[in-house]
Amino acid sequence: MKSTPAIIFAALFAVFTVFSSLSFAQPRAKYEPENGRVLHGAGLPNYWNDAELRAQYDSFQKYSGKRTAVVTWFSSLYENGRMTSWRQNYAMNLERVRKLQSVSLIKFSVQDYAYSRTKKIASLKDISRGVYDAYFQEFADTIKDFKDPVFISINHEMNGTWYPYSQEYSGSGVTSADFIASWRHIVDIFRARGANNVAWVWSPNVPDVGAAPASKYYPGDEYTDWVGVSFYSGNTADALDPIYKMYASRKPIFITEWATAQEKSRYYTNYPGDAKWVSQFFHSLNTKYPRVKAISWFQYDKEDGNYLLQRVSDQQQEYSVEARDARYTDDVSGLISKNAGSVERVPTRVIPNEVILQEKPARSNPPSRGKSLRERIQLENVKTENVKTKEKTEREIRAPFFILHCNNC
Repeated sequence: MKSTPAIIFAALFAVFTVFSSLSFAQPRAKYEPENGRVLHGAGLPNYWNDAELRAQYDSFQKYSGKRTAVVTWFSSLYENGRMTSWRQNYAMNLERVRKLQSVSLIKFSVQDYAYSRTKKIASLKDISRGVYDAYFQEFADTIKDFKDPVFISINHEMNGTWYPYSQEYSGSGVTSADFIASWRHIVDIFRARGANNVAWVWSPNVPDVGAAPASKYYPGDEYTDWVGVSFYSGNTADALDPIYKMYASRKPIFITEWATAQEKSRYYTNYPGDAKWVSQFFHSLNTKYPRVKAISWFQYDKEDGNYLLQRVSDQQQEYSVEARDARYTDDVSGLISKNAGSVERVPTRVIPNEVILQEKPARSNPPSRGKSLRERIQLENVKTENVKTKEKTEREIRAPFFILHCNNC
């Protein structure tokens, strides 16, 4: 029979355990699924056309054995050297994904997707000081008008060496502090415009590459809804540990990209094979990483690797077996508007002007305290005109015209 002190100690320990578990319990994050469910997703490249997206969506469902709750797609501030417009370039993508009864994860980049050729990128410092505010206001307004939930990740894999918005990219002149300041500035604009249907997904690479670890780029809990990662077959299953231990108690985890490819697997000594790696990945989610609440397979075949699920038949079969578990949900019907309607309609054509840097002539008697920058954004008057085509009329709108004036103050 236990002594009275032992009984008291055991009771106190039980109470402490209960309260400890309650104190660490987190309220659900924005759009986090309930009851331990994991959103099942995929990155699909053909999101520019309704029929092509549907075909690829159906193909992935065939191979994975499950519908896709989240469709990951990419956008950028520049395309082929020209500034984009969200009304013109991307609004219809949102609606195409919604028509599939799925939610979008948008991976947005401030660099041109053709950066190696055009060298076009919006400076993170310029973003933070307001030079691109009009661009992000239009971005925010487009998302707000869409109304349904959207996941957005800004400048993903920033802790690598391959993107010019990274501190570790040779000659970038960027610091992790610049990344944080620009992220917060963009989020502040969305909030100010009332675009509250966004869940912000901060998404570094696993593992860290270079001297600046992912933690140096973290924008803070107030500016982050989910922590995402890119996680490829160069990693062992437990390579998620550092990020998971650092953030999972505060934020749900989103595997925003994952897949196997020979180009990635070569970094894994004694690689177990694609099917086994996929099996180990799912096993780790089911047994070790309960805070992983969304996954998105990178269903691409591109120059740096073939990531298609069906590339290896036993990999595809293993995936489909694992994904059948009810824990991996394809149902986001509670988040999607009913009767979204047709998306193949003629959009407003928005032609953005370039960012132009100008300097005013120095005043004749400049103050002795020297020069400083004063930023001012000037919007060109909106011009609407009819553009005749064979069958349709489009509205052409001049998008914001950005001017940065340097004054002697």
